[in-house]
Amino acid sequence: MKKIILALAPICLLALLSFNVGEPLAIGSKLPEAKFPMMDISTGYNITIKEAAKSNGVLVMFSSNGCTDVIKNITRTKEIADYAKANDIGFIMINSNEAQRDGADSYESMKVFYEQEKYTWSYVLDAKSVLANAFGATRTPECFLFNSSLSLVYHGAIDDSPGDATLVSNKFLKDAMDVMISGKEVKHATSNVVGCEIAFAH
Repeated sequence: MKKIILALAPICLLALLSFNVGEPLAIGSKLPEAKFPMMDISTGYNITIKEAAKSNGVLVMFSSNGCTDVIKNITRTKEIADYAKANDIGFIMINSNEAQRDGADSYESMKVFYEQEKYTWSYVLDAKSVLANAFGATRTPECFLFNSSLSLVYHGAIDDSPGDATLVSNKFLKDAMDVMISGKEVKHATSNVVGCEIAFAH
């Protein structure tokens, strides 16, 4: 029995490694995979995060169609997207649910959801979860804010009450944007992310 366990150990380790997601991008890191092309549901053409960035930086949000936490944050997502636009910060929403491309997070389902919610920004398909792996993103919604130099200044949630907008007391992401634009260092640079797990392909 001991020999069997020892023989199986490398196989189990390999399996664990194959499903391993990297650590979340560290504050101060440069934007990864900046030129990786992704299909934009809003236009039908490819776009990169670098192309979505504006003079004051870019906000990257990992999201999906059916996640209950995403649904609870739709109004707040629209508000933060408008705030980003008003402050010349690009905004791009990424769907990395590669394991659900034949269903809830297919290209067609993304298109229906985009039109249904009347989104006005780039909503893109992350083929093979390349961006999610590069960012170390694991949940939806999950936000990464980059400054004008495309360095990460904030990673986390929109605010401190993802499940109930009426209980919000700290608007982490909006505050981070304000501090970033002022040219100061974002002190509250990370927050706990609550949401559905990204469905990576197995």
